[in-house]
Amino acid sequence: MAYTLTRRSVLRVAGTLAGAAILGAANASGYPDRPVQLIVPYSAGGPTDVAARVMAKALSERIGQSVVVMSMPGAGGVIGTSYVNRAQPDGYTVLFAVNSMAIFPYTRSASNPLPFDPNGFTPIGSVAESAHVIVANKSLGIKSIADLVQTAKKKPDSLSYGSAGVGGTTHLPVALFAHNAGIKLLHVPYKGAAPAVSDTMAGVVSIAAPGYTDAIKASIDNGSLVALASTSAKRLPFLPNVPTLAESGYPDMVFPIWYALFAPQGTPPAVVDKLNGALKAMAADPAYQEQMKGQGNVATYMTPPQLAQMLKTDIAKLGARLKDAGINLEQ
Repeated sequence: MAYTLTRRSVLRVAGTLAGAAILGAANASGYPDRPVQLIVPYSAGGPTDVAARVMAKALSERIGQSVVVMSMPGAGGVIGTSYVNRAQPDGYTVLFAVNSMAIFPYTRSASNPLPFDPNGFTPIGSVAESAHVIVANKSLGIKSIADLVQTAKKKPDSLSYGSAGVGGTTHLPVALFAHNAGIKLLHVPYKGAAPAVSDTMAGVVSIAAPGYTDAIKASIDNGSLVALASTSAKRLPFLPNVPTLAESGYPDMVFPIWYALFAPQGTPPAVVDKLNGALKAMAADPAYQEQMKGQGNVATYMTPPQLAQMLKTDIAKLGARLKDAGINLEQ
């Protein structure tokens, strides 16, 4: 059936769209008038969850409403991210994302596609930066990256590493390192970094590469875990005696962590502006900077366009690295 657009019908459609835009702006002007749900797609107690809770407390103070942290782990972050993708774009469901957003495009085959487009979310702003720390079970007798490589080469597939799931940020740094070092390590995926670290301490897996937190430092300081290296460009000021992977002979293994906020596609610009403005003020607040620093993070600030561009750039760079290393993350 063919349809003919008359001048009257065009004006009616335009009027409807304009009315919807005005209503959306009006609703956004009172935002938020109830608690905001912050989805963390990894397990409670892990580095991402810890950083999210520090941020949520400061954000709630800035916007005048509670920011409720909800851990939703599984599938390397895909489950929680999918939840936000399906949520109403009203600013009351927000994703606390990690740079695993740049890894997601490479984790699924054509027959098992992602339920979302990582570039399809509404960017709000960056939160903080950190790095991974490669830690080992103390009973292995491994004290350095050189020891790890030597042991792995003598006994192929004898060492394992836990991660927060295939394609997560705690998986890829170790996978890329193992390729660069020419060793084989057995990957054991968990629903989050916290259980992977717990099983590393218990000896269920050999190593893990969680993001730095105060709890990780405490476990290193008391001898429960042995720190081998960090993935930062320079030594972490919180662990001055722990070398970087670059210092340990792997200059291409700089793999920082970034945290950022995203919302469902279609979230009103006024809502994004309100949240981004709060993030900007927080990043400039010395007290907040210290709170983040206490967990091994550096507070950062980006505009929504800057965050969108960073994600696109990271996706492209990571694709090249995976291709060069011959690593296939597809499930």
